[in-house]
Amino acid sequence: MAIRDRNIEWKRQKRVIPWNEFGVIGTAAATALSALGNTGTATAAATTAEVSTFKFAGLGITGLAGQDFATLDLQTPSLIDPTEEIGVRVLYTINVASPATTDSVTWLVKYDQVDPGEAFVVPGTALNTDIAAQLDGGTTGFLYRVSSRGIINANTIDHTAKTGCISWLVECDALTTYVADEIMFLGLEIDYKPLLCVNTEETVDVYKDIAATN
Repeated sequence: MAIRDRNIEWKRQKRVIPWNEFGVIGTAAATALSALGNTGTATAAATTAEVSTFKFAGLGITGLAGQDFATLDLQTPSLIDPTEEIGVRVLYTINVASPATTDSVTWLVKYDQVDPGEAFVVPGTALNTDIAAQLDGGTTGFLYRVSSRGIINANTIDHTAKTGCISWLVECDALTTYVADEIMFLGLEIDYKPLLCVNTEETVDVYKDIAATN
């Protein structure tokens, strides 16, 4: 008898799309994001910067609500089980030694399922459960921050997505007290239940078959 995913007690998997795989979108002139090679356009000229003097970088939020950036995810869809919920978290830090206890940020994440042969659009589908406002709650900076968990409900993304891709948009939707470049976006975390074995929707040759028809 063949082994199937239902016979394996998979734990939820996690993958992170780091900040440098995001482009920045907006109406301003093109702005070089860093020497790491990522470029795009930016509302209010968001830029990358070193986190303190730690020799690694992040994407600095300008201190203005509405800063957004997007990426094309070509890997996650082929791994997920669409019949299970998908979790989304924003990873970031506060790039200042002494933040205020009243500092808070609200992250907004949107996505778009893009099937083979489908046109790209700006990611505009909201999560079924949004990410809650994040209160700094202390005066210690440079902490590794993980937002609350946003959720895409089970069966929202369909099996066709496994042969396509997902575009993600992250927006700094609201800010309290924070000023320019105090918040440094580090990455988007996605957790999911894997679907890797042959199943009722996918044969062993599913990707070969898709390639032959597109």
